Formats: sequence, structure tokens, C-alpha cells
Amino acid sequence: MDTTQFNPLNSLVFLTNRVGRLLANEIRLRSDMEGLGLMSHHMGILVELWAKDGLRQQDLAVSTIKDKATIARALDHLEAENIVVRVPDTNDKRNKRIYLTHKGKELHQQIWPHAESVMKEVLADIEQQDLEACKRVLEHVYHKLNQ
Repeated sequence: MDTTQFNPLNSLVFLTNRVGRLLANEIRLRSDMEGLGLMSHHMGILVELWAKDGLRQQDLAVSTIKDKATIARALDHLEAENIVVRVPDTNDKRNKRIYLTHKGKELHQQIWPHAESVMKEVLADIEQQDLEACKRVLEHVYHKLNQ
């Protein structure tokens, strides 16, 4: 491969990574996550817990594609901010289940409208069939890599 002709904008890896980061950054800015005591790397954990509260710590590591130490540090911060609590798993005391506090649940109403607004704006001039095709391709790649 001739690397002098390489254009990162023609790379699926580059584009998906950059688009994800740009979207996260825009949502972070619009929702004032820092003012809420959050960093952008907390968003993946919150999204998972908003979808299904009470996940195990290791499940969060797998679903957010982060190592256990990174998740532990992020949860330490979220717990200190009274956003989540760790509760011993009743079936296996070695595991902790992570639950949103009232504050953690309220953050959904504070952050999610900004995420929806950003997505509505950036997708506004894209044909629905193109969006569906893009989602199908990304879901296929996701499932292929997640096997």
C-alpha cells in the first residue's frame, strides 16, 4: 500500500472513531457535563445503566470496551458524585452490581435531550434509506467484532 496516497477520510476506522469522538464532545459541551461533575468517558457507563440499571461492574467493562481498572476509577468518581452506588451481588458476593442513584436517573433528563438534539441536527439532511444502510453496516461490523 502506498501510504503517501492514504486519506484517513476514506478509512472506516478513522471515520467511525472521529465521528464518535466529535459527537461525544458536542454532547458534552451542550449538556455542560463538566458542570454536572462528569467527563465524557462517564457517558458510556451512564448510557448502559440508563438502559439497564444494576449491571455488574465487569459487564460494564465489556459493554463499554474499557478495562476493569478504567471502569473501577470511573465508578469511584461516579460514586463520589452520588451518581451510582455499588451493591454486593446477592448471588455472588465477589461481584458488585451498579445502580443509579436518584441523581444518576435525573441526569438522563438533563443530558439525553442534548444528545437527541445533536443527532437531529447532524442527521437532518441525510436520506432515511442512507441512515438505515449505514446502521445496518455498522451493526454488521459490530456483531462481527463482538463474536
